Amino acid sequence: MKTSSKHIKPSNSTKPQKLDKFLGILAIVFFSTFVLSAATVCGIIVWLSVLPLKYLLALVAATAIIAIVLGFFTFKKFAKPRSTHLARIICAIVSFILTGLFCVAFFYLEHTIGFMNDLRPAEYQIDEYQVLVKNDSAFADLADLDGHAIAIYDAGEENYQTALEELRAKITIEPVDYGSSTNAATALLNGAADALFIKSSLATALSDVMSNFKLDDLRVLDTIEIRTEIDTVASDINVAKDSFNIFISGIDTRGDISTVARSDVNMFVTVNPRTHTILLTSIPRDYYVQLHGTTGLKDKLTHAGLYGIDMSINTLQDLFGVKIDYYVRVNFDSTIQLIDAIEGIDITPDATFYSKVDNACYFEDGVTKHYYGRCALAYARERKVYGTGDLHRIQNQQEVIMAVINKLTGSKVLLAKYTDILSSMSGTLETNLPPSQIYKLVNEQLDSMPSWHIERIAAEGDHIDAPTYTFGNQLLYVFVPREESVAAVALKIQEVMDAN
Repeated sequence: MKTSSKHIKPSNSTKPQKLDKFLGILAIVFFSTFVLSAATVCGIIVWLSVLPLKYLLALVAATAIIAIVLGFFTFKKFAKPRSTHLARIICAIVSFILTGLFCVAFFYLEHTIGFMNDLRPAEYQIDEYQVLVKNDSAFADLADLDGHAIAIYDAGEENYQTALEELRAKITIEPVDYGSSTNAATALLNGAADALFIKSSLATALSDVMSNFKLDDLRVLDTIEIRTEIDTVASDINVAKDSFNIFISGIDTRGDISTVARSDVNMFVTVNPRTHTILLTSIPRDYYVQLHGTTGLKDKLTHAGLYGIDMSINTLQDLFGVKIDYYVRVNFDSTIQLIDAIEGIDITPDATFYSKVDNACYFEDGVTKHYYGRCALAYARERKVYGTGDLHRIQNQQEVIMAVINKLTGSKVLLAKYTDILSSMSGTLETNLPPSQIYKLVNEQLDSMPSWHIERIAAEGDHIDAPTYTFGNQLLYVFVPREESVAAVALKIQEVMDAN
């Protein structure tokens, strides 16, 4: 008896079922990722209030419609399996592309939020005090000064005394008070004192006013930092509707932005969002003014920065009788890194010279060239090659600011270099302009896309040599304000603010 057997082939129907299941899972995963990324980005935008309502509603509506359509075809089963497969493949591809776009948006938003969180008013200021000796002295470190004479001066500030006490805790010293910083520096140079204890920013200023006091000829044996809490209160106004003044203070230092230093750039930025007008008002660094809260000798405006941002703000408010609502404080690093991030700016000098600030930078009269951060900063700082000195430097500073604004608004660089720009500025500036106010400005700009009119003005005066509050009877080159110029500047600022 023969037994026959047949080979039974597995049914081909299992392959379409597996493919259908795979494509279904793939489409659902990509669709869910799209919905999650879209909801996250839309939620952040709503929270920031940075997008005008009409654009926000359009974004939410468009996203919702796309999600409904994609969801329908993702979960829909057609009569023909091939139609179902094709629909799910298309939905998966579209969801993947949209997810990528929303991830890019999230990346930009995350950088923006991080940058804005770093934008905060100074919680403290740093005063640095140094022990200086001559390069040719036998003192190798601080301990070698134990028991030796150290020149000090009557600083008239509590932090100097605090730093002096910290120095006393480190070594035994014989402080000799020479009354003023210039006398104390002279004592070091002529050998009457073995060392000098001085605020570092003041030492930098001294190197400009004393021809024989050169920092390159001195060594720092010790540095003491004193941190002082400060509380600069910002105005509570609606910057999208109301006029406001921003004080820009450019300090002559690098590194930590909280370090106290001279304010070499002093500029009002008056913004009227109703008329879309910006007024740039520059005040000479050497303006001879009464520092706020002081009596007796006047001082250079730049020296106000030696006593903190509050001193600069209050002194300028006293001088012009206008309220400063916000401030932005930048240093050398801020300028260099920003201009490098936007890949340089075009500058057309009106003189031919190698910069006295940085002799690697060459400028040719009437020739427009592309400069990166280092030379752009040198151009903004240059004054010694011009007959009008600081007045011409003010013009150069305004040109650099205008070139940056034009570069940011007149090309695709802002979008292409957005994260680089934010990264370059992170940690290199301070401001008490709240992020919420900045978002309002962006919202208003996007809502109406106005064209801004930028005007410029500079305070004027006359040069003389005079004693100063900071350096006593030492005669310094100062710029005495002309009363009519101060009045004209104040009037112009008020006119711009009041216009409708």
